[in-house]
Amino acid sequence: WCAAYAFDDGPVLIWRPGEPCPPDIFDHVRAGGVCVAHNASFERVMWKHILGPRYGWPEPAIEQWRCTMVTAYAMALPGSLDDASAALGLEQRKDDAGKRLMMQMSRPRKLDPLTWWDDPAKIERLIAYCAQDVEVERAIEKRLKPMKPSELALWHLDQKINDRGVGVDRPLAEKARALVERAAERLDRRMAEVTNYAVTACSNRNQLIAWVREHGVETESIAKDQVEELLAHRDLPAEVRTALEIRQAAAKASVAKIDALLNGTSADGRARGLLQFHAASTGRWAGRRFQPQNIVRPMKKFPVDLAIDAIANNYAEALFGEDQILFVVSQCLRGLLKAPAGRKIVAADYSNIEGRVLAWMAGEEWKCEAFREYDRFLLDAEGEPIPDPKNKGDFLRAGPDPYKVAYGRSYGVQPEDVSDDQRQIGKVMELALGYQGGVGAFRTMGVNYGVDLPDEEVEAIRDAWRAAHPRVKQFWYDLETGMKAVEEPGSTHYVAGRIVFRVSGSFLFMRLPSGRLLAYSYPEIRDKLMPWRDENDREVWKPSLSYMGINSYTRKWERCFAYGGLLAENATQATARDVMADAMPRLERAGYEVILTVHDEIVCECAEDHGSLEEMVGIMTALPEWAVGLPVAADGFEDVRYRK
Repeated sequence: WCAAYAFDDGPVLIWRPGEPCPPDIFDHVRAGGVCVAHNASFERVMWKHILGPRYGWPEPAIEQWRCTMVTAYAMALPGSLDDASAALGLEQRKDDAGKRLMMQMSRPRKLDPLTWWDDPAKIERLIAYCAQDVEVERAIEKRLKPMKPSELALWHLDQKINDRGVGVDRPLAEKARALVERAAERLDRRMAEVTNYAVTACSNRNQLIAWVREHGVETESIAKDQVEELLAHRDLPAEVRTALEIRQAAAKASVAKIDALLNGTSADGRARGLLQFHAASTGRWAGRRFQPQNIVRPMKKFPVDLAIDAIANNYAEALFGEDQILFVVSQCLRGLLKAPAGRKIVAADYSNIEGRVLAWMAGEEWKCEAFREYDRFLLDAEGEPIPDPKNKGDFLRAGPDPYKVAYGRSYGVQPEDVSDDQRQIGKVMELALGYQGGVGAFRTMGVNYGVDLPDEEVEAIRDAWRAAHPRVKQFWYDLETGMKAVEEPGSTHYVAGRIVFRVSGSFLFMRLPSGRLLAYSYPEIRDKLMPWRDENDREVWKPSLSYMGINSYTRKWERCFAYGGLLAENATQATARDVMADAMPRLERAGYEVILTVHDEIVCECAEDHGSLEEMVGIMTALPEWAVGLPVAADGFEDVRYRK
């Protein structure tokens, strides 16, 4: 319909289809000039596929682009244009009515014959909307702190990764979708029969809630956790239990995820645009569209290869039974991503990277040494690792299992004397308590690992873990020195020799070991009600660091509170991300083309005769100067399909 643009503080100009490329744009792009946009991935791809080939605009190199959305994310601001401008207190705001018109005019009015919303008045209104976006983007850019050069280069790499995409086994995905659709239809029929047709489909949330209430069970929700809680009650009426179990089974249906993958796969068999750079305030990537970050993790002994073959060759229902099909497909979702002929996927995941980074930053040296010993393999006379007879595919290690070490250190027990059940408790301790977690955090994590203990016992475990980790505990309290930086603007405050706090303008910045900054906007010191009471059973209020941010539960921009454990989590996750980010350009230079990042895992594609998992792991665990002494390890796989 149009393009709106401006140079520096000049007027906003309009281009319409049929006109030649504006000479000032032509010259600017050819000279290597910078192009700025909000969510620049959109402009960049539209330019590449529409403005260039259809209208003759010269295509900017990826390195010429800058993105104010990514820069806003890097400052822990909202990503949307209007929310970012509101958070920055700008007078310039996005035109919401114009956005609705744009969404309408982006779709045909009719498909047969193909008819567009080409009313002249609508076009002029759309042009005004487009021009206003340029004004808002320009105002935002002036308020944002430019990304450091290494982060900008990483975003440019991220754009290449998104353009590269991932290979999709379309025939397998289509057969999996057909299986899921048939299974969903069967579950809908069962739901209707069980409820005497009061609930006509498993997805009819309000119908099911009303029916459950009519049968004497009070609930406001049938979300996953609520269904699990209801099913845990022994006295649940049989028909209600059956209906909720059907709902639970239907929730495993992966058809939406498969649809997203198929709809986003281009004619060349690759799905693109699956990653969002810096979507989390710590700098981590998030998934988009197919959402590779939240694919179900297959159960350890599930025969994924057999199931994929059964789906591909139409005998999955006969082999596993119709009632198990949703589960079977969910276990195979990763395998829908497949390298093309002549190529392979090589992927490696950093092992317990957060536990290692936290110990290293806090100076918990006994724990760092325990990780180093565990990472070192015992060698035979020829210098080769000795196979572990108990764990196929693994080797004997110089040090004991870190989860056994954690439990043993907390209770004064030698690691070799820690039982399997105690190791499981040790695992939950490590995952739940490192960020100042207590009973609630332990219980939440324990659900995933089958650990369910009385509150009194969990409190004792918490206290024992903290006693065994005095430097981590001190690290939490030291991180609250960020409050001092807020009280003394311009002052610099150091924590554990690795973290630095300083206020600049409207932001409190935490400088990480890598030199990258985490931002907390509009910081203040405010009294906060604590979740405990004093010895006289009175409320306890404590001065706390407060800032504006995205609430992780409500997803709204609002005032939040920080405490030592939360700041430790931010610093740890951000530093773990920086370790991974540092490795990605080195992997690219070595011929390992990154196609995805999934949490702490890097997924690459390369020629089937290129390199090895061992080489990739070696590159990933070669640390930058700022991370000297950090105990890191990684492990993964080579295959034609993505797996876990």
